[in-house]
Amino acid sequence: MTRDDLATVRTTRDADPTPFGLRLEVMKGPDAGLQLACAARACVVGRAATADLQLTDNTVSAFHVEVSVEAGGIRVVDLESANGTVYAGARLERARIPSGAMLNLGRTVVRVDVDAPFDPAIHELPTFGELRGGGPRMRELFAALARVARTDLSVLIEGPTGAGKELVARALHSEGRVPSGPFVVLDCTAIPASLAESTLFGHEKGAFTGATERREGVFEAAEGGTVLLDEIGELPLDLQPKLLRVLERREVVRVGGTRATPVRVRLVSATLRDLRAMINQGRFREDLYYRLAGARVALPALGARREDVPLLVRHFLAKLPVDLPGARAIEAEALEELARRDYPGNVRELRATVERAATTAAGEVITLADLAFERVLAGHHVPHAPAARASLAPDAPLPPFKDAKRTLVDEFERDYLVRLVARTDGNLSRAAALARIERHHLRDLLRRHGLRDDD
Repeated sequence: MTRDDLATVRTTRDADPTPFGLRLEVMKGPDAGLQLACAARACVVGRAATADLQLTDNTVSAFHVEVSVEAGGIRVVDLESANGTVYAGARLERARIPSGAMLNLGRTVVRVDVDAPFDPAIHELPTFGELRGGGPRMRELFAALARVARTDLSVLIEGPTGAGKELVARALHSEGRVPSGPFVVLDCTAIPASLAESTLFGHEKGAFTGATERREGVFEAAEGGTVLLDEIGELPLDLQPKLLRVLERREVVRVGGTRATPVRVRLVSATLRDLRAMINQGRFREDLYYRLAGARVALPALGARREDVPLLVRHFLAKLPVDLPGARAIEAEALEELARRDYPGNVRELRATVERAATTAAGEVITLADLAFERVLAGHHVPHAPAARASLAPDAPLPPFKDAKRTLVDEFERDYLVRLVARTDGNLSRAAALARIERHHLRDLLRRHGLRDDD
């Protein structure tokens, strides 16, 4: 870890306010008088056994509402409950309410107050496996993962696309009790419906048309290691009780077979969906959720931990292959620009941005100009180039539209071609392949911009 990384960690850690807990009290309903002091960033109310505040009111959904403290009040998220979450006569989906507010959940009324601050466990390092994060959210997550990794608990990882769910699973495996065992990934979105059961549990020869040989499923393939069921929320409903049976009995029966085979695997599941809401909708089995969520990990979006961007950028630059030409450093202004951007694709998008900027940079250090060029390559709109911007200034003579457009296109083309030639050492075939254009078209462009005069 570099001195800059440590400085980033200290700055973000010191700047983060101590999180506040919540106090919940049932004011009306079958569970009147029930109270909960919740020292966590988020608390769930519902009938489910894994809810933080468990109610017996049958008009309350299994997972009814999630509440958390944020700047300016308490954030409320209704988990697509059957009877809704009502505050001051209005049904809420997502809202911010004041401390002391009364929430109506079916026949139950719950008072929600901000409670005393609590000191969460913080991991000593801003790393866990291949995960990087110096801010408090990730350091809390790393501390939890370090404890869970030493157990055999099934783990459910929730988070948006590109946030790093598979990296969490791999870190749990590498830091766990059987790091030398196999790590097997099954993407539940990619399983054909007709082969889903066979893919999970294996099949015997002749079990169905096309089954010409016996084949093991992912659980047998991961024997003694870890299996990751990615996007578990896409698992067909009719397969869920069969998966539940495997988790309860720790054995599989191949399709077309009768003999049960014991399996010893660590099960990790990942999803971008909220399985609690799917349970309320009848689209996911509650009993399977209990088995999958022996420990539940909520991975934040990159936008909720912008303080980690500098650490991640330097990590991605350091991970570039040594034989790949490109920049290995970034100027401070460019780093600030990356921290300001939005990343709908989260950490995966940031990594792609850094790699694209590094491999197309004009020099050994990524600059603001390199980031502007990277946005062009990524298909984003970029501000006018300096010459074109000057010609379009309010007090300058306004050129014809076609001329102004041509100037912008010419400046972009020449800048792109200069970098392309430098990156490929003037090799036309390599340059055409990298730019994904025909060789003869690239040659014509180079000639037009005075960058090539031979045949």
